[in-house]
Parts: sequence; C-alpha cells; structure tokens
Amino acid sequence: MAKDFEKAIDLIAKETKTYREANVMDGETLNKCLQQISATLAYLETIRADYHREWQDIVYKQVLSGQSVARAENEAHVKVPEMYLLRRVMDGSYEVLNAIRSNISWLKTEKHHAV
Repeated sequence: MAKDFEKAIDLIAKETKTYREANVMDGETLNKCLQQISATLAYLETIRADYHREWQDIVYKQVLSGQSVARAENEAHVKVPEMYLLRRVMDGSYEVLNAIRSNISWLKTEKHHAV
C-alpha cells in the first residue's frame, strides 16, 4: 500500500504542476488534469479511510486504558503520520480541482461569447 500511496501523491503533484504550467485556453490539458486528480483523490479517499480506521483504533484503545482523549489523539497522530499528510495533500488537491473547474467554466463562457 505504501508504494501505491506514494505514487498517488506523486501523481497529484505532477498533475498540479501540469495545471500550473498549462495555458488557460488549453481545455484539453485542463480536462486531463481534472480527470487525473479526481480519480487519484477517489483512490486516496479509500486509503485515508484505512488510515483513519487505524487512527481511531489507537485512540479507542488508549482511552480505554485511561488516557485522556487529547493524549490518545496525540499518540495516534504520532503512530499514524499518514493521516496528517493525507489531510494536507487532499485538502490542497480539492482546492486545485475547484480552480480547474473554474477555469474550464470560464473557458466555456469565453468560447460561447466568441461564437
């Protein structure tokens, strides 16, 4: 899972760079970026669910053993660092998707007004 996880993160970074360097009028490139990032995020959601389950198990066991919830959460963050990485990467990637959608929408409007 770790190699696939890393490949997915790398793919998002690559497609984000492609989007950043793309011509705003290049709808084909924008659509490709949108497709790749969307599909990769869908995959990462399944990975995040697995890590979240692991994180919750740690919190649950620590609380049962008498630790406070805050302390248990801190330990879970240390033991499952992928949760933080996924949250940061995925949150940023969803923002990139919104920007790409906005660009595509603007491009459609521009093409409609040009006709």
